[in-house]
Amino acid sequence: MIFLNFKIYEETSGENTLKLCRLIKDKRVIPCLQAVDIYRVKQALPELEIWGQYVDPVGLAAASGVLLNHSDHPLNLETITATVKLCRREGLKTMIITDSIELIKKTNGLQPDYIGFEDPKLIGGPVAMIEAHFDLVKQAVAAAQTPLIVGGGIRTTEHVRKSFQAGGKGVLVASELAKSPNPEATLRELIMGLDS
Repeated sequence: MIFLNFKIYEETSGENTLKLCRLIKDKRVIPCLQAVDIYRVKQALPELEIWGQYVDPVGLAAASGVLLNHSDHPLNLETITATVKLCRREGLKTMIITDSIELIKKTNGLQPDYIGFEDPKLIGGPVAMIEAHFDLVKQAVAAAQTPLIVGGGIRTTEHVRKSFQAGGKGVLVASELAKSPNPEATLRELIMGLDS
């Protein structure tokens, strides 16, 4: 799986959101959108599974799931716990993003659908998490009781492949798609990693 976090880049906001979502033809690719874009995209592309970037109970009515605790929107454990309960009640899938084995162990008991794992210092940088911390990712996979999604600088087919080799079940991508001069080619390159 590839989770595309659209964040709040100009390139992934407003009309660009729908334009980029129209490129997604593979059901293994899940866009994570700003709350204001979810309804409009879901109306235009009803077959697309869409997640929110955080929980906004009003704005996520059309979403299937939500990212929690991203480094752009960190939450304390008490808030994460309450939010997961809210999401479960509302029928939303959850991914709790973590940056340590310790946090993975603490969130296991919440039974999210996915646990994301990334080093905030590597997000959007020149070095991918899977390149810098391959063994740590393997440890994270072993510690997680739900499928682990690898983030932090994922840019290439090889990064996706290595994430699966380490035991990950998918990747979380943001700036690589948002800043790409050719988003369609970038998306194709990432999906190739799912098929190998």
